[in-house]
Amino acid sequence: MTAKPDLSGARPTDVWGMFFPPGWVRFPTGPDQARELDEAIEAVVRRSLPDDLPRDSVEPHRHLMRDALRDTFTEATEAGAGAVYLPTEPLNGIMTPCSITEAEIVSDAGSNPVEVASSILTEDYDESELVEVDGRPGARVATTSHDVRHDGDFPVVSTKQVVYVISRDDAEGDWLVMSFSTVWNSEEGERVSEALVIFFDALMSTFRWAGPGARPLTPLDGTGPGPGAR
Repeated sequence: MTAKPDLSGARPTDVWGMFFPPGWVRFPTGPDQARELDEAIEAVVRRSLPDDLPRDSVEPHRHLMRDALRDTFTEATEAGAGAVYLPTEPLNGIMTPCSITEAEIVSDAGSNPVEVASSILTEDYDESELVEVDGRPGARVATTSHDVRHDGDFPVVSTKQVVYVISRDDAEGDWLVMSFSTVWNSEEGERVSEALVIFFDALMSTFRWAGPGARPLTPLDGTGPGPGAR
């Protein structure tokens, strides 16, 4: 007989889900999630380079792919992000130039979440507005940067970041941050990035709290590659 978990202190906002299109994967990068991250990386590697390919020729490519993915998540892991969402399959032969980072932050316990969200809007953003995400208050802000340079042989690019900061719990001051980033270095790429921002806002419209007591997900809601958890 298996003991049931104690859910007496659990909240609807302890878990969440979103509807993602095919090809997106949630990579857990939070503290103490190294095993879960390795499993997610391995699943992507095996799907991209399946076992029925010749082992001698494909294994070096698997190692390169594993190392490249781990390097991608190093900064997010060090920053304490809970997860990174990436498109792992090309769309019409092109990899989609965007990513989503999930993080949890804490403000002063008992603070009015609308006042906290409003205070975020006083910062220097290109765009800012109050939002409501599945019944919880928050803020949506956006910033665009041009002539961004990286180390190595990477080209100079422009970037846009769109962030949803959503209140999870008034009493404890818990917040969820969903941060979307996209890059471009051409006029055509800028149009693609504009479409990707619309995609992210549409994705956030499917966001649902899924913890104990939350309203049930409908078939149209679906779930993301993996639910967030407290």
